[in-house]
Amino acid sequence: MDSTTGAYRVTTVASTFVIDLDRRVVRRAPRTEDDEGFLLRRDDELITLHEIVELTVGKPMLLLLDLHVVGIAFTSRMSTPVVSIERVASPGLDEQV
Repeated sequence: MDSTTGAYRVTTVASTFVIDLDRRVVRRAPRTEDDEGFLLRRDDELITLHEIVELTVGKPMLLLLDLHVVGIAFTSRMSTPVVSIERVASPGLDEQV
């Protein structure tokens, strides 16, 4: 996957991610009506993508993200199992997932 380019919508059991490999950013939007239970820090924001560790349909996705916190190189984010991966347009700053 090191040579893969473009942007992809990754749908998981609980959320939807747009991952732009060209710009190295990711955006998560929860897929639930329960706003209390599944919101994560920086949802709906573009976050710097450090590395994709695992991204396979049927398995949880594991990303390493740079939240630009002083003294912390990166943080990990594991999703619920991936349901689908589809190519999409690159996410702009004002677009919704």
